[in-house]
Amino acid sequence: MAGRKSTASLSVVPISTKKDSRLAAPKTLTKRQSQLWIEIVNSKPADWFTPNNSALLVGYVKSIASHEFISLGVDAVEAGKEIGVKGMDKLYAMQERKARLIQSFATKLRLTQQSRWQPKTAGEKSGKAATSRPWD
Repeated sequence: MAGRKSTASLSVVPISTKKDSRLAAPKTLTKRQSQLWIEIVNSKPADWFTPNNSALLVGYVKSIASHEFISLGVDAVEAGKEIGVKGMDKLYAMQERKARLIQSFATKLRLTQQSRWQPKTAGEKSGKAATSRPWD
């Protein structure tokens, strides 16, 4: 029966039988890594990550968890724990390497702001942020 739909049929919300296709965290991840996985996967639409992205996502969450662990050591040093200049240098170098790795994974997984806009659009948006607003 072609034509317009009745008001009654438009007021009924169809039940979705489509299964959520979000990637499940691999069993090999630690508890913290699994938490990070779920947070990241849930922050994007259900079809954002495909099984092809799984290895990158594993690397990303492991890098974040490692960075958090290394940062605890940095925090301890900055709070006064003595480990010497060489120890501090190694600790800060590890933290920086992890941060760069996280950045690389985030870019490859298209999680960063830069992946949302073309360079021209990003420039326009950042220029608009610096202008005064009528309510200022």
